[in-house]
Amino acid sequence: MTVEHRPIEAITDERRRYATLAQARALDCNGCGDCCQSSRTDGFWTWGALPRDQYRPFMDGQPLIIPVMRASDDPGAWQDRDWRPGDDSDATPTPFRCSAFRPQPDGRGLCGIHDRERPSKCGEFPVHMVGQDEDVAARGVMHLETSAFPRCTWFRMDAVAEGDPALDPQRGCVDSDGYVALGELPPSLIGAWARLGALVPPRPHD
Repeated sequence: MTVEHRPIEAITDERRRYATLAQARALDCNGCGDCCQSSRTDGFWTWGALPRDQYRPFMDGQPLIIPVMRASDDPGAWQDRDWRPGDDSDATPTPFRCSAFRPQPDGRGLCGIHDRERPSKCGEFPVHMVGQDEDVAARGVMHLETSAFPRCTWFRMDAVAEGDPALDPQRGCVDSDGYVALGELPPSLIGAWARLGALVPPRPHD
């Protein structure tokens, strides 16, 4: 059976969405692919510390994550470059492309090694990262690092603690201050709710 995918539309509303980490983790990636290579955010999204081996063991000896730079003859284009000292530092943003990335005709992007071992950050971003539970517990709210991805399932989503006022399941996921949140939607609806974009006005402390 052929499954037809419609293009993923960007969320243009700048208001935020709220969910507990458990609710955010229950959502599915929609496959927009915008976190998979820097050119899809015009260079805003970078890899961070890129080891010298460029994750070759994951690609049968070939580089998986390849540093890129803007093409000298076309500012809108990108070209590969060699790994260089400093790319392995978190302090040095490294624009990149992934050799396992598979662009789709509808504008999405899929991972060619999704069912194999791959760099940990590929599976952790944006709601399975180390320390997130502790951050929410300590601060009460945590902005997910998705501001560069308006087509992402988790775009403009904040993770909040259980019992946060933004999560009020008593009024159809709209609390007394007018926040629209994921609340306690049935699992069968949580994906549809996210696709529609449960958008909320900014919290008072934003």
